Amino acid sequence: MLRVVGCIFEYEGKFVLLHRRAHKPNGNTWGLPAGKVEPDESDEAAMLRELREETGYEARLSELRYVREDEYQFDGDPFVFVVYKLALDGPYDVKIEAAAHQAYQWITWSEAMKMPDLVPGLHTVLELVSGN
Repeated sequence: MLRVVGCIFEYEGKFVLLHRRAHKPNGNTWGLPAGKVEPDESDEAAMLRELREETGYEARLSELRYVREDEYQFDGDPFVFVVYKLALDGPYDVKIEAAAHQAYQWITWSEAMKMPDLVPGLHTVLELVSGN
């Protein structure tokens, strides 16, 4: 089964959401730094790679904290979504992957829950991990 990793990349009560370009799957929606786990790649290695590609942040494995994983299905095959958290010690200027994303924002949990244009399923993910 396909595995996808995502990270709640946070600093001082806010986390990063990335705005997907229109031509990408789930285009014009906001989502976490996330992506597919490649064959022969661990979940952790995939998350480190995706953070680097999508935010420019060179994370260390010791910074990642596993939160949970759940199975989902949205208009296609089922997949497992594995959630990590990474709490920054200081501010970070995100460097988005311009081919995939058009913008980013640091947002609070309550602000994110009010957004109508999140990637499908992200409201559920945020509800599940809000206490972690």
